Amino acid sequence: MKYRLPDWHRGQCLVYGRVSKDTQDASLSDQYGVIRECLREAKLAEIRDPFEDDGERGHDEERPGLLAVIEYVRTHPNRVRQNDDFIPILVYNVARFGRFDDSKKIFYYLVQIEKYGYEFYSVMEGLRSRGNISEFVQLIIRGEQAYQYTLDLSEYGIRTGCSLAEKGWWPGGNPPYGYDRMTFGPDSKPRYRYVSRADKAVEKYTADGMLVEVFAPVNDRGKLRSAYSDKLKTDKVKLVPNPEFSKVVRMIFDWFIREDWGLKRIAAKLNSLAIPAARGRKWLKGSVRGTLMNPAHKGALVYGRRSDGKHHDVNFERLGDRYIPKMTRRDVAVREFVHRPLEECIVIEKAHEAIVSPELWDRAQKKLALRRLGQLGFRGKGGQGSPYLLSGDGLMKCAHCGYHFHGSTDRTSKIRYYLDGGYHMGGADVCAMTLVPANPLETVVLDWIRRHTSMGASGPFKSEEDLISAIERTLGSDGAKLHVPSQKVEALQRKLVDLRKKREDAERLAREFGQEASHLVGRIRAEEVAVADELAGLRKVNGSAPHVRDVRRMASEIARYQVDLEAAFKHGTPDERKRFIRDFVAGIEVDGKERKVRISFYDDPEDSAVRVVPPTGFEPVSRA
Repeated sequence: MKYRLPDWHRGQCLVYGRVSKDTQDASLSDQYGVIRECLREAKLAEIRDPFEDDGERGHDEERPGLLAVIEYVRTHPNRVRQNDDFIPILVYNVARFGRFDDSKKIFYYLVQIEKYGYEFYSVMEGLRSRGNISEFVQLIIRGEQAYQYTLDLSEYGIRTGCSLAEKGWWPGGNPPYGYDRMTFGPDSKPRYRYVSRADKAVEKYTADGMLVEVFAPVNDRGKLRSAYSDKLKTDKVKLVPNPEFSKVVRMIFDWFIREDWGLKRIAAKLNSLAIPAARGRKWLKGSVRGTLMNPAHKGALVYGRRSDGKHHDVNFERLGDRYIPKMTRRDVAVREFVHRPLEECIVIEKAHEAIVSPELWDRAQKKLALRRLGQLGFRGKGGQGSPYLLSGDGLMKCAHCGYHFHGSTDRTSKIRYYLDGGYHMGGADVCAMTLVPANPLETVVLDWIRRHTSMGASGPFKSEEDLISAIERTLGSDGAKLHVPSQKVEALQRKLVDLRKKREDAERLAREFGQEASHLVGRIRAEEVAVADELAGLRKVNGSAPHVRDVRRMASEIARYQVDLEAAFKHGTPDERKRFIRDFVAGIEVDGKERKVRISFYDDPEDSAVRVVPPTGFEPVSRA
């Protein structure tokens, strides 16, 4: 070693290795080779196998290997009296410990490690975290240099992607539906074709069609993604039509333009033919629309349409036939998703072989534009201003497919009902058709709200003053206790609703990926139960009897809210009525197979159940 090694009295050490990509030059084996040479010279013995992050996870605070180091030292404290009693954690260099977006972050981890009798040591730079002031300064400089390297990589990636796109080469990422990736060597001859399967595995073929290898999908922070390809750095990639799925794309355009089919009918037909969608799920109206709108199918390459970088903001400036990326470094590194319109992207026409003609693609865009403007027959009003009080924001969901319910009206009978979104967007292969008549369901919800907002004041009141007096008598009656609204209770109620939504999303993920996401469901469910228990405990606490002055004031406020509520129900806009409903209803779950709708109200220990008899019957049932 070129540095004089410290004299660690314990004779023990830990080892940590990290690669940001599994193909980089300083691989884990290269790092361990250098580190073990240091072990021999310093006469150190490894306490356990190395901690490592193997390139599948890149965010500093989420790296499982680094978090495992912190957990290990916390559970295996080492009592120290002097510097040489510390147990070293050896890493290849400072950059391998982490390229933090703030160079001060490294000291947070160093403090955590040293608190339990361990220290950090960079083998290549000879830097010890408990060294002198010179080493302290070097750690800051090396950390800043490591992050600057990250910024340089970010800029290099954007400029490289822009340069490749200008020349018609695929800049990276999953190919559009209907295309494969073909690599070309420096001699411009095709080498390998990479085919992405619906289960996110990638098949590698020779140019003449011989299967070489299958790359399994990668688990990236709980989500499955396609495996990183093994192409050489000197290879370039171009999109080529997939012989099988390019036919599906042509069928979609033919059905939409020549046969005049709607998006739902196309999705249902594809599902009935058992044709896998691009992401391995069922075809829906949105996935059909995305296929029709993708410029790649007419042979155009688009770069910069979507990005989620966290270090730079970028705009593309066109100068003749060239595109110049204008990058601005962000003051705070935050990952942000950006979706740019086509006119702000790099668009290269005739970059690869087209699946459909540009003329057919243009006809599809014009037809889609007419649909958006409502000029191709009956169109709904959408979520804004819709007369359907329970749709538009995911309040009402299917118990089986997890999709939201949409409001719809029968054109002949004019009966209003709610329709399962999975069936509505993808047909019977996604979920069964479930219709919930709107008027009876909305009546059940509104009646419950009326009963639980009257505070015991019943009967018709001739004036608002009569209503105030009735509420005042109720509040001031013997033994009446006032439950004062609590900010903590309200915060817990909001948190419980958020957790329920997260759990539902996680359950859908678990149904799709199985055990890969089951631990996430369990963690969210446990947190949900804990919040519900805490909320129940707070609700059991009785308030104190209110002062006469307060009774009058609160009775007036309650009466005014009741009057406003009745006015909103009778004369308010749909948005006003929706706002009131969401103050009381936590969620609505529809089970089409059991023909039941379960309505969850806030502050109600039991859910209200109603029976659905599609398409026009509706019959309340008693609670279980």
